[in-house]
Amino acid sequence: MEIKAIFGILSSIVVLIGGIPYIMDIHRGKAHPHVLSWFGWTFITTLGASAMLAEGSEWTVAILFANAGNCLLIAVYSIIKKVGVWSVSIYDYMFFILGVIGLVLWQTLDLPILALICAIVADFCFGFPTIIKTYKDPLSETYFVWLTASISGLLSLLTIKSFVFTDVAYPLYLFIFDTTVLLLVLQFIKKRKIYNK
Repeated sequence: MEIKAIFGILSSIVVLIGGIPYIMDIHRGKAHPHVLSWFGWTFITTLGASAMLAEGSEWTVAILFANAGNCLLIAVYSIIKKVGVWSVSIYDYMFFILGVIGLVLWQTLDLPILALICAIVADFCFGFPTIIKTYKDPLSETYFVWLTASISGLLSLLTIKSFVFTDVAYPLYLFIFDTTVLLLVLQFIKKRKIYNK
C-alpha cells in the first residue's frame, strides 16, 4: 500500500474519531452546532465525493464520505437533542443561500479552476455562520472536533500527488478553516483559565 493511501485512511479515521466527543457533548447539551453549516457541509462533501468517485478516485473519496457522514450525524443529532443553532441573524441564511449558489455553479461549470473556486466559496459560506457563532460563544463548540479536523486536513495535504492549484487549494482551505475555528475555541479556553485565577 502506498504512503499516500495510508495518509488517506488515517485522515478518515481521525475525522471519525473527532466526531465522537462532539456527539457526546451534543448529547450532554454542551455543544451547540450551527445546523445550517453542518447541513451545508453534508451537501458539499457528498457531492464532492460522488463526483470524485465517478472519476475513479479512491482514498480522497473515503475521506470525503467519512466527513459527510460525520456532518450529517452532527446536524441531525443536534436537532433531535434540541441544541442545534438554526440562526443567529438573517446573514446566516444569506450565507447559506450563497453556499447553495456556489454549489450549483460548482456542479455546472466546465472550467475546473473556476468550479473549484466556487466549491471553496460555497464551503466558506456554509461555514461562516459557525465562525461567527464560535467567535461570539466559544463554549458552544468542542475543541477536539476542530483539532481532529485540522489534523485530518494536514494529513489530506499529504495525500496530494502534485502541488498544483487544483489539487492543493481545497485541502489547504479546509485545513485553514478548521484551524481558524480551533484557534477561536482555544482562545476562549485560555481566557477562561486566566479569568478563573
